[in-house]
Amino acid sequence: MTDATELPRKLMLLIAAVQGIALLFLYDAMESGTWPSASPLWNFPLWLVAVAVPVLLLLSLERGKAQRAASLIGLFALILIALGIYTGWQATPYDAFPVYNLSWIFALSLGLACFKALMYLQQRVAEKPMAYEVLFTYSWRNALTIALSLILTFVFWLILMLWAQLFRAIEVDFFYDLFREDWFLFPVLSVAHGVGVIIFRNLTRVIDSITRLFEGLIKILLPLAVVVAVVFLGALPVVGLDALWSTGRGTSLLLWLLAVILFFTNAVYQDGRGERPYPLVIHRIVYAALLTTPIISALSFYGLYLRLDEYGWTVIRGWAFITWLILTLFVVGYAVGIVRKRDDWTTDLARVNTGMGLVVLFLMIIVNSPVLDLRKLSLNSQLSRMASGQVALADFDFWYARQSLARPGHLFMEQQIAELGDSDPDLVDKIQNPVPAYRPQTLQSTESLWANMQYRPERFDVPEAVREKIDRYGAGFPPQVKTVLIRADLDNDGVDEYLHLMANENYFHNGQLFYSANGGWQNLSISGFPNSGDVSDSIANADIEIVRHRFGKVRLGNLLLRPLEEE
Repeated sequence: MTDATELPRKLMLLIAAVQGIALLFLYDAMESGTWPSASPLWNFPLWLVAVAVPVLLLLSLERGKAQRAASLIGLFALILIALGIYTGWQATPYDAFPVYNLSWIFALSLGLACFKALMYLQQRVAEKPMAYEVLFTYSWRNALTIALSLILTFVFWLILMLWAQLFRAIEVDFFYDLFREDWFLFPVLSVAHGVGVIIFRNLTRVIDSITRLFEGLIKILLPLAVVVAVVFLGALPVVGLDALWSTGRGTSLLLWLLAVILFFTNAVYQDGRGERPYPLVIHRIVYAALLTTPIISALSFYGLYLRLDEYGWTVIRGWAFITWLILTLFVVGYAVGIVRKRDDWTTDLARVNTGMGLVVLFLMIIVNSPVLDLRKLSLNSQLSRMASGQVALADFDFWYARQSLARPGHLFMEQQIAELGDSDPDLVDKIQNPVPAYRPQTLQSTESLWANMQYRPERFDVPEAVREKIDRYGAGFPPQVKTVLIRADLDNDGVDEYLHLMANENYFHNGQLFYSANGGWQNLSISGFPNSGDVSDSIANADIEIVRHRFGKVRLGNLLLRPLEEE
């Protein structure tokens, strides 16, 4: 990092303030349903740039090198924009299918890509040699600086809330109202985060001391982790592999074990050129145990292969394979070094880790591009199983296609509906209104649905067209799910809308908003968050509060419902 005098603090604060304004604009657009929230081709890249680029700049800028940092990060930002546009295209047509699975995978994978790219960008900005020692130092400093800055921002927000509540207690509501305004919070908290980055970038000695503390703790834990691996492998021939696979999470547990061992090994040995962290005997025990990691890798691959052979590719299995590939490349690189150099095997660590950092960055980029689109891979895999007769069209998991495969899944379902036409109305209905395969078999009938319906604020007549839509959306749930129908004028136009809500004690299952438009009744899906407290009690008994936008948000206790509006 840098000394305090080398940071362009005013420029960094300006970047933080601009980021706050950009995030405010995007958040307000999402809340009100205005552009670009309903245009994924714009929304995804804009969110990505607004979140990632300012953070990359804040962590890379040095006095006198701002132009160099901006040009390098600008080139990387072009890659991010292209990936954001492609992912946004995968989310079209807007509101035709859920995109939360697409969104969180996109955010996590590109977050990792940005973290890996940041080390190399900082190395280029500082014009330091491409040495693993430099990259290792940057990675720990970046991780701790980001974490501590976020903690500082959170504590700053808590103090603002305390300030607001104190004055509210003496009947002064100005600060309470001000500190809840989006236009105030986004810029202020963004600047607070920027201040945090400046503070902790200046405290390199403190950050390095915290790093050494973590390294010291991990130094104690690494021998334990490798012993766990050896003992576990020794137990497998006794109990057999069937016991591991029967858990349904055997492969993920093996991958987690590999990840922990590799992370601990990197933290303890670093670039491998310094003084050995252990006495020679423990050092040999550790690297001898590391030679068992290829066995763990092979077992995890076998478990993954069994699932693929039986069920085909899914998005999650695609990510499991990518994770396995990354971990295995590390494992093989370390094992080769151990076999070649024995006690001095750690001298290969820098070479392996430097190259693997670029491999991880490359994989995170292509997996969000057309080159390796896991949604298309998953759909093609399931179509191959259907073509081979392993799965009939009627047994196809249309729920998974709708929830997880984004645009490819949507286009496939639309194609099937068009090809079926009027030849099989039941199958068409199954495609149009899919239900999860894990749903309980004991489902309530339409008669039971309406017999158990709770009306709010009082009992009322339901338009026949709305009843027919509710029959289709609501009858497939088990009887224990609480079902509530609310009548309210959400858009303040003098015409009532209807909200059909289903929840149990801990989870908001489903919601539909029915509104009059184009001479008929239309419907929108409703998201409910957070799922805290007794959700079924909230929808049944909590006061109804409408937060106005086009269609108002509805607050039922701790549960906030927001219609997912069309473009």
